[in-house]
Amino acid sequence: MNTIKNYQDFQEIIKSELVVIIAKTKTCNVCKPLTDKLNTFMLDYPTIPTYQIYLEDVEIFQGQHLVFTVPTVIVFSESKEILRESRFIDFDKIERLFNLYLG
Repeated sequence: MNTIKNYQDFQEIIKSELVVIIAKTKTCNVCKPLTDKLNTFMLDYPTIPTYQIYLEDVEIFQGQHLVFTVPTVIVFSESKEILRESRFIDFDKIERLFNLYLG
């Protein structure tokens, strides 16, 4: 999983058809195991890029995308947010969304 280091990179990345981004902090105790679970889940979808963004490093992201809690998983399609899951991530919902997009 790649790390987004600045907001300009983020804006370019989300132009793709589907992109998964996990917003987290470096001190979050829940973020590490959830990131590992997301990585394992995304192995079934190798064509969908997955990124992590640390709110301490890209502070503007938190305000621009109203991230009030971590971890938050956001799925973007062509620069538009199409799904958001915070704290308790429903991987079944993400899977249903992917199946709709990928056929």
